[in-house]
Amino acid sequence: MFHNNMVYKGYRLTASVSRIASGNVRRPAFTATVAVELAGDRDRFGEPHAVPLFDAGGFVATPGMAVDAAITHGRLMVDAHSQAE
Repeated sequence: MFHNNMVYKGYRLTASVSRIASGNVRRPAFTATVAVELAGDRDRFGEPHAVPLFDAGGFVATPGMAVDAAITHGRLMVDAHSQAE
């Protein structure tokens, strides 16, 4: 079992995975989005953000890989926001 969320630098990152049809390929294909919110903000859900890999039409072979890509993108977003301040 993989975890679809983590807390990073005070922000909760939550990946939402989707299984997609990948044309003529007979293997499973997955994409994901990531929601970023303050970790203490339990009453609100963060807006989903597109992951560039998947937004460009890419996909991965497992749900775990989709979660990893989404969480990594969320961490980059938090880091970029932290540097901007």
